[in-house]
Parts: sequence; C-alpha cells; structure tokens
Amino acid sequence: MEIVGVDGLDAAQFERFFRLRDEVRRAEQEFPAGLGLEEARVLFTGDHTDTRSDGLGLVDGDEWLGMAWLDWWLLENTDVVDVELAVSPQYRRRGVGTRLLEAVKERALAEGRRRFTTTVVADAASGESSGTAFAEAHGFVRKHTELHQVLELPLGDAAIDALDRVVDGYKIVQWREHTPDEWVGEMADALSAMSRDVPRGELDVELQRWTPERVRETEARRIAQGRFCHTTVAVDGDGRLAAYTQMGGATKDPSRLYQFDTFVRPEHRGNRLGMAVKVPNLRSLQAGLDRPSVLHTWNAPENAPMIAVNEHLGFRPVDQRVNLQLDL
Repeated sequence: MEIVGVDGLDAAQFERFFRLRDEVRRAEQEFPAGLGLEEARVLFTGDHTDTRSDGLGLVDGDEWLGMAWLDWWLLENTDVVDVELAVSPQYRRRGVGTRLLEAVKERALAEGRRRFTTTVVADAASGESSGTAFAEAHGFVRKHTELHQVLELPLGDAAIDALDRVVDGYKIVQWREHTPDEWVGEMADALSAMSRDVPRGELDVELQRWTPERVRETEARRIAQGRFCHTTVAVDGDGRLAAYTQMGGATKDPSRLYQFDTFVRPEHRGNRLGMAVKVPNLRSLQAGLDRPSVLHTWNAPENAPMIAVNEHLGFRPVDQRVNLQLDL
C-alpha cells in the first residue's frame, strides 16, 4: 500500500479519487450533497486567491482504499487545513483512515499549518455516527453543529404564492450569475457581515473579509465549474442592501440544489425579510427546473428564526453536520 498525491491534473487518477468519495457519501447519506466531478476538478486545478485544494489517496495497486480531500485557506485561516476522509466500506477498521490522517498531519506541519478542521455527517437526533466516533477517537473536538434540512421540488405555484410576502418600504431586486456593478460593493459588505453574524459555536476560525474583487472571482469560479446561482435582495428606502439570499446548483446535475446564505442585517430584522427574499428566489430557481430536485440547507440549531422560516417553506431535517477541530 502507498500514499499518492492528487492534484487533479491526472484525469484518470482524479476520477478514481472523486468516485470513491462520492460512493461513500451516497452509501452513508439519504440525501448526499457535494460537488460534481468537473466542479471539483476546477477547485483542484484552478488558480484561486482564496483557497487551493488537493488530496491524498491510499492505494494498493489499482485498488483505492481511502482518500483525503484537503482545502488550504489562503486569505484567512492560513494556519488551518480543512480535511475530509473517506474509506471504502470493505476496508473499514483496517487502519486506512488512521494512515491517511497521519499522512495529512505530516503534510500540514511541513507547510506550517497547525490546526485541522473537519465536518462529518451524523444522525439528526443523536448527533452520532461512525465519522464522529473516528474523529473523536483521534483527538478531534466538537466545536459546532448544523442541522441539515431538505426540501423536495417542485412546489406547486399555489403553494409558493401562499408563502409570498411583500414588505412595505423595501424593493426586491434579482439577478443571476453576475452581481450588477451597482450592487457588487453592497454585496461584498453584506457577505462580510454574514461572516461576522453566522453562528459558529466554539469554532476558532477567522472571519471572511469580502471585497468586490473577491465577489467577482467567486462568480468566475462558479461559472467555470458549470454552476448557476439565483440571488434575490431586499433594498431599503436609502438604497442599502438590507437582506439577501442565494440558491443554486450544477447545470449538469440540477437534482441537487443548495440554499446558500440567507442574511438579514440586524437593524432590519423583525420585518419578515427572510421570507420576503427566499420566496421570490425559490420561484426563480424553480422556474428553470425540468426534473424533481432536492434543495439542501444547513443552519446552526441556535439560529431558530431561520430554521423556522425553512420549516414554514416545507424543509424537513435529515441529519446533522458536526464541525470538529484538532490542534496539531
């Protein structure tokens, strides 16, 4: 058995690496979520200013026993490596995960990183799984949990219309892949505010600092990945962006869709702006669907108002996403 590096440039190798990860996810999760093959390859092979991704595999000849996906943050959290491990079911309890983790530690320390973060899926009620057991047995400490909810689409037009909310004093503005130039500064500021505001539990991570340039780079990367995004914002009487929401997915696999951020500035809360932006955005998203789809979202349990909004829309819980950290 040997450890091999994965950088995405060898197409056949990268596909073996990716397929193992995807197969494990689909076997263990009722509603798996994640990037498609070509979306992932863009992360590995592209030149990005905010992050880079690569991986390791444990192989025995032509057989892939396990893999480690690594995200290296470049603007914030430059002492952190985000790691995801997946082990083929027939090779569980044979030390594959442990060997991969030791190899990742060696690489991280060599590059001056001092902390691992990881996210594992757990039961919706208990918060436990084989992933949490492995992580905690190897010294990872739970820091935060998010509830994973899903909504099966399409919803009927009458159901969406019944949820629609018009809030006096605000204008609804929508766009697709590119933030209009007149809104890119406001969007960057709102994304930074979202980073400061989102519940993080005890996670020890730096907040993201967004600029118009970072917004544009993120949009370009998303387009290169073959992904799409619907954005709806609420604008107050002074022309400021008071709330926003984004939803999207991959053109090649629109059966898995994602509710990205939904954010309402603190001074505008209590006006039901969450529903006011989510419903028209959902209507826009659904208008482009040609097959049944599942919309995924994640929220911290303490974010009760947003979970309540999702429940009102029809989302239901399916599992938990447990965030853990390990200091090296």
